[in-house]
Amino acid sequence: MLRVRLELAKSLGADKVIDYTKDDFTINDERYDLIFNAVGKKSKSVCKKALAPSGMFVSVRQGIVKTSTEDLLFLRDLLEAGQIKPVIDRHYPLDQIAEAHRYVDKGHKKGNVVITIDHVD
Repeated sequence: MLRVRLELAKSLGADKVIDYTKDDFTINDERYDLIFNAVGKKSKSVCKKALAPSGMFVSVRQGIVKTSTEDLLFLRDLLEAGQIKPVIDRHYPLDQIAEAHRYVDKGHKKGNVVITIDHVD
């Protein structure tokens, strides 16, 4: 499963993909412009030494993004420039939200899970 995720990150245009099970990017001499901590397992203080002087750290912890307005504007600019590509794993209608939660809770999703809501005019 990890190999599939590494390949997915590469296919999305990542400049560098790190296998966190083998390498600790926080202890090497490389510096990064952006560290997106998608799983929320590393703190900003641990990652700070791996950031370039003007680098940004964005983290997701317990499903909540810990970021500033400046960080969100930076990510918006990357999205608009096509440098970040969203990945949608599955779509579920609102009446199947419990099934969507069960799927996400299994921990094997390969992107976002979207809940669609039909609007009645």
